Amino acid sequence: MSHELYRPIELSFEGDTVIPADRTPLWVRFTHESAGEHVLPGFWDGERTYRVRFAPEETGTWTWRSESAEDPALAGVEGTFDVVAGGEHGPVRVANRFHFAHADGTPFRPVGTTAYNWLHQDEPLFSETVDAVADAGFNKLRFMVFPQAGGYIEHTPELFPFERTDGKWDVTRPVIPFFRRLDAAVEALGRRGVQADVLIFNAYDRGYFGLNELTEDEDDVYLRYLVARLAAHPHVWWSLCNEFDQLQRPARRWDRAGHRLAELDPHAHLRSIHNWVELYDNNQPWVTHASIQNGSATTEFGRANLYRDVYGKPVVLDEIKYEGDIPERWGRLTARQLVDQFWIATVSGCYASHGESFVTKSGSLHMVEGGPLRGESPARLRFLRGILEDLVVPGLDPIDKWDDPAHAAGVSRRQYVQYLGASAPRTWAFRLPVGVPGERPEPGDVFEVDVIDTWNMTVTRVDRRFTLTEVLRKDAYDRDCAPLELPHGEAIALRITRVED
Repeated sequence: MSHELYRPIELSFEGDTVIPADRTPLWVRFTHESAGEHVLPGFWDGERTYRVRFAPEETGTWTWRSESAEDPALAGVEGTFDVVAGGEHGPVRVANRFHFAHADGTPFRPVGTTAYNWLHQDEPLFSETVDAVADAGFNKLRFMVFPQAGGYIEHTPELFPFERTDGKWDVTRPVIPFFRRLDAAVEALGRRGVQADVLIFNAYDRGYFGLNELTEDEDDVYLRYLVARLAAHPHVWWSLCNEFDQLQRPARRWDRAGHRLAELDPHAHLRSIHNWVELYDNNQPWVTHASIQNGSATTEFGRANLYRDVYGKPVVLDEIKYEGDIPERWGRLTARQLVDQFWIATVSGCYASHGESFVTKSGSLHMVEGGPLRGESPARLRFLRGILEDLVVPGLDPIDKWDDPAHAAGVSRRQYVQYLGASAPRTWAFRLPVGVPGERPEPGDVFEVDVIDTWNMTVTRVDRRFTLTEVLRKDAYDRDCAPLELPHGEAIALRITRVED
């Protein structure tokens, strides 16, 4: 049997008993001559069926054998399979310190969106959301496992994650149709090339469903079951909670949950936690990237990049407010404002996430329930994603974060992106910042310049090249070339790429 690299392989077993979810029903040891041994837990999938999912990251022959301390019928089963290269790039992980790449090295530049309660919607809204997100060009979707309660929530789901015993949720008895629906949701996103940013806990219950009242031990049972089911999918990201500080739990409990999540996941997916008012200590080793809510960080240059300095890891500004039409301040950005803030985040060396807060027919919001997108920003963000994917450098890093009035980002002497803001000047004189560390530009270096209209979505190559005539301590110039005329008043960025000898 052959199997594609990075794709989940699922093994099914029939047991003699039903084993509660607070006990691991079985383990499977996967062995490869060069990749070593990987031990994967199994999970109950209804009646007497148990499954183990594994996504191999090495080609060649793998052998496996099952073990179980709970049910002899699950132990001693063995087999082999061959893994061959296919079309998958593998899980997204941190690369070049502040950026992301797939396991095979292919860069990944997140331009994501949000539909918190999407998992719990009925058809056709559920499927329409997948199509809308993918067709708009978003490559990451943030959504919650537990149903959301509170304002703008107009739908109560029929399925819940656990059965109830004596009026309380029993995490040892997961509701299999619920988790199969979650499987299907993650798989549907993967088929459309969208990363599933899974929000594990829910800060918005406030006793409405009571899923906020789980004990720490119950959290652990749920975490183990969730990870065993989903971790083999190559396009999963873990977010411990959205606005974690709205859920009344001690900081140490969050710390322990994060470390436990990292310990449980054999596939080493990305892990984060998202704030409301109180920033989490994203220097914790279990956190792979900082997921930040802060709208003001992206309204001015020079703010968002400070998070990079503090945490030393990728920064995704997963909530910078939303394009919409509601009275709340977080949900009434214009499309131009949101696109402008995305570009500021981009040249800050960070990433951002989109959301729409237009009121839907049900009285809810798109960033709650999903569905077709209505705003003007998605097309411009798809255009931004294309600019990012065309980069010839691993990512955009501030060149001179200390004293560059132009806030240019990129890789010194290779490629730069400078965003001129929501209203460009009439002309631009060729200048590059000289940063530390990084390769210094040299007199005689030749560059091409593309003028990027971020709102009208055009890229225009300047019909002349620029040659450095003077390199100072902090700046490099082409003094011989006349200033470049720009579309005055438009939201313009410049892409400046060195022409190799």
